[in-house]
Amino acid sequence: MRLWTEIKGFWNKHKLKKKLIAYFMATILLMSATSIFPFYTISTLMEQISTTFETNVKLNSLYKTLDQLHYVYEDYLTLKHSKSLDEYYKYYNKLKREADSIKMDYSNTQNMLIMKDIKNMISTYLNETDAAVMARRGRAIDEYRLHYYESNKIFGYINEYIQRLNNSLFIQNTDRYLSVKNSVYLVETLNIGVIFSIVLLNVILILWFTYKITKPIFALSQAADEITRGNYDVPRIKVEDDDEIGIMAKAFNRMTQSIREYVSEIKEKAELESMLKEQEMENLRIKNDLKEAELHALQTQMNPHFLFNTLNAGAQLAMLEGADRACTFIENAAELFRYNIRNLDHPVTIGDEIKNIENYMHLLKERFADKVEFILEKEERILDIKIPSMILQPIIENAWIHGLGDVEYTGIIKVRVYQSGSFAIISIKDNGKGMPQKKIQEILYGKKTDEQLKPDANKSRSNGFAIKNILSRLKIFYNQEEIMKIYSELGGGTEVVLKIPFNTIREDE
Repeated sequence: MRLWTEIKGFWNKHKLKKKLIAYFMATILLMSATSIFPFYTISTLMEQISTTFETNVKLNSLYKTLDQLHYVYEDYLTLKHSKSLDEYYKYYNKLKREADSIKMDYSNTQNMLIMKDIKNMISTYLNETDAAVMARRGRAIDEYRLHYYESNKIFGYINEYIQRLNNSLFIQNTDRYLSVKNSVYLVETLNIGVIFSIVLLNVILILWFTYKITKPIFALSQAADEITRGNYDVPRIKVEDDDEIGIMAKAFNRMTQSIREYVSEIKEKAELESMLKEQEMENLRIKNDLKEAELHALQTQMNPHFLFNTLNAGAQLAMLEGADRACTFIENAAELFRYNIRNLDHPVTIGDEIKNIENYMHLLKERFADKVEFILEKEERILDIKIPSMILQPIIENAWIHGLGDVEYTGIIKVRVYQSGSFAIISIKDNGKGMPQKKIQEILYGKKTDEQLKPDANKSRSNGFAIKNILSRLKIFYNQEEIMKIYSELGGGTEVVLKIPFNTIREDE
């Protein structure tokens, strides 16, 4: 592809070379045609003659084998020697092979029909000789004499047809030879005419190209000499062609008219490029600052140390008073808050994230009873894979609030963690109301602003920071783009799939 692009660019730029190449290629093609045409014509005719002669040779061999077969066939019928019978089967098979090896010549209908008749008669002849031999071996005198009479008659017909076909092929070869002779004479005449035409054309083209090339070059040299003397008021050089010489002449004309303006434009362009580079550097710095702000945005949202300590105290009090269910609820809430206030710069394991969403789902189950059902399927061998902190719980929260919050039936949130090749796949699926494809594109590729992605006043922060924050952190953490997929349709639920590569270190290694 690159080579073709370079050739195309060369062809478009170098028009003078293109004209010269076209001229020489036309000359070469004409000369080649004058050489190839007679060679091809003669080769074709000679091949036809060779094919015909080959057919003659095969026919003579067929005739000889037929004669040998008939001789041993009569010898066996007369003397009934076993040696004659062996010779008979030997020539019998040889005759069949030679008959099958002769190809039909479809260019000549008469010869094709004669050859077809010969093959049919040979087949009939062999059938009759077989019948005569079998009758002779069985001592059926009258039967073998009848078959012998028929085979002898067919033998004569075959010889007659072979002679007829040989004569026809000889006449055909003679006609082809005369055709080759006439064609060679015609080709020689044409070659002489083409050679003289090409010589004359070459002389004319050389004179014309020399004049067209040297005229503008001479004018350019005179104008350049005037400019070196400080005279910029030279007349414009007129060149009608748009090849390299024409381009050079036009450039020379522009140079003599606007050299000072051109230098000024170059300076302005250099200053503008410098400003653009500075602006690009400033944009890169702003983007880096924005990424750092996004990485730390979730850290600043939840840091209630005092609430974590209070919940721990409440859990101990509930345990002392025997309120086991309340104690479990408070412990799960405390674990959830403890996990949220940790430093998000340090990665965790998939197992840690699973434990966190189990705590979160326990709180939802206690609050909403049978309105939500949680299903977890996990493969233990990949739970030690490192991932960024606070990845799964915001997705679960988003599924609960925006997927199942308004439905009348029991909501189901199913989490599957399994290995696929060199990736850990985390699937979070709900049976909620789903979302349109346009919304998925907006979430994955950031086609809406942050203001558009903010939640309503009475909804959780998950819709604002969850998916966008998670996607940004995963891309930065793994340095790859294709790490999250969202599958959804209206009324058919939503599935968020994370594809985690095995490029992190397990804790047990």
